[in-house]
Amino acid sequence: MDTSVNEVDLNNVEEQGLSTRRKFLKSAFVVGAGAVAVGVAGCSTNSTSSAAATSGAAVTGGSLLDRVTSSKTISFGVDLTFPPLQFKDPKNNNLPSGYIIDLANLMAKDLGATPTFVEVPFAQLFAAQAAGKFDMSGIAATILPSRAEKVLFANQPAFIESEVILLKPGLKISDVNQLNASNVTLAVLVGSSQEATAPLLFPKAKIKSLDNQSAIQDVASGRSTATLLSEFNVVQALAQHPGITVFNGPSVFVDINSFFMPAGDFAMQAWVDNWLMYQTSHGMLAGLWNKYIGDNARAAGLPTVPVKSPYA
Repeated sequence: MDTSVNEVDLNNVEEQGLSTRRKFLKSAFVVGAGAVAVGVAGCSTNSTSSAAATSGAAVTGGSLLDRVTSSKTISFGVDLTFPPLQFKDPKNNNLPSGYIIDLANLMAKDLGATPTFVEVPFAQLFAAQAAGKFDMSGIAATILPSRAEKVLFANQPAFIESEVILLKPGLKISDVNQLNASNVTLAVLVGSSQEATAPLLFPKAKIKSLDNQSAIQDVASGRSTATLLSEFNVVQALAQHPGITVFNGPSVFVDINSFFMPAGDFAMQAWVDNWLMYQTSHGMLAGLWNKYIGDNARAAGLPTVPVKSPYA
């Protein structure tokens, strides 16, 4: 393809004279040199400042993968207020722990890197990634299209999140559509997929956006009618607020969650996809999920879906 194009260009140039040919080649050289200059200007070797990857790592070659394997360090952006997915373990010097933290630590080990965890409120994680505040996420998040405008998600799931409804004390409903009413207030996690989806499922209801624990407490106190809650939060919520009840029905919807990294860094995405696929096929994700979430969720009668290989 390239040879034929070049031949056509040269034939045209010969018909127009050698001077035109020289101008053509000179212009091509200038454009090429400019592209190289732009590429070099976009590179960075600072592992905690991911501006290079954000501006197009796949094009310039400044992949996070290269920097991590070279520096032997990786910084993960996390919000540690979602037990048992990710939390500070009081039994272990408040170190980060949980299902997804275990995966992040295993990932760092396979990269030959020492991990550090940068705490950022969940709703700010995606802007913080785009601003280069950390190398990549150390937790998994729902792959919302609006988030994909700022970051690059892995294609392989880290976990599947079933969404259930918790009702305020004393409330009994027979159909989930009863929540689609003007006298209903739904408490949801700010910046979450629940916040994005609730207005679509319940357009007549009032939506109140709060942090995770505040949303649960708002329902427990009766200030809100119900909350959309991820399965991994339900067991703890019921233990802390025994007056609230789970709506007896199938999942309202499910979310696919995965790690994310700087926008445009397809080399790092490919490595993370490969790593997640390997861990899935060897049962690591399902084993950790059942340890932290699945076994307790099933015991409480909640829907739960560990990530397993379809070939196993």
